[in-house]
Amino acid sequence: MATQATLGTPVKVFKKEEDWFYIQTPDKYLSWVDAGGIVLMDDNQAQKWKSTTKLIYTQTAGYSYQDSEVGQRVSDLVAGDILELKSETEDFFEVKYPDGRKAFVSKEESEPYESWLEKLDPSQESLVATSKTLMGVPYLWGGTSTKGMDCSGFTKTIFFLNGMVIPRDASQQVHTGQAIDSVKNFDKLQKGDLLFFGRKATDSTTEKVVHVGMWIGNNEFIHTSEMVRISSMDKNAGNYDEHNHNRYLRSKRILKENDDALISLVKNPVFKD
Repeated sequence: MATQATLGTPVKVFKKEEDWFYIQTPDKYLSWVDAGGIVLMDDNQAQKWKSTTKLIYTQTAGYSYQDSEVGQRVSDLVAGDILELKSETEDFFEVKYPDGRKAFVSKEESEPYESWLEKLDPSQESLVATSKTLMGVPYLWGGTSTKGMDCSGFTKTIFFLNGMVIPRDASQQVHTGQAIDSVKNFDKLQKGDLLFFGRKATDSTTEKVVHVGMWIGNNEFIHTSEMVRISSMDKNAGNYDEHNHNRYLRSKRILKENDDALISLVKNPVFKD
């Protein structure tokens, strides 16, 4: 698996081979998806979908249901899923999937997309709070959802749930934002800064970025290693991560930085007209 696109993500389709489509996600990532994973739309249909009222699922994971009570499930949902919002009852939103299925989603687990956008105010604290809701989520190569994620899928998900689309891979994320540190001077770091790890460049080899985590303060960073966990750069701490301390490369700050590779959902209509 190369990556995941969560429910409601608009993708560009370039070609088809048998039952597979070659697509591009909003973060410019290219990969193949089976025919059952997407709903094809022409430009007019896609524009019509983007102009509809939307809902965003905000709980870590859950379900939609056939009617406005917790009964027969329609499908599972993960944080960041986007659905068309049709109507509401006292406790549920009625939604429509891209493939036409109708379902109900609890109001306690979701929010109209526009009101979610309006309330967005990403901060160091909100990034840390979001990251900690994912503690223990298992590592999944290529994963970008709250059910399983790799290291860069984790940082990507944290920022997405705070209104930012960032590049997919650690080797791409490292080229964004403001350079903060490259000599293990962790006192310079602020909560939300990204730490990159890998192999330093030598006379005969280039630098290779293979891992990323996010600084949460108190000499600690949160990352996906077997699962989402918190590790420390303090050699005297019980959760000291010697392996990543030794292969640390640099830290970058991307929160509220101006960079073409960092897409603000408030400023860029990825899911709406």
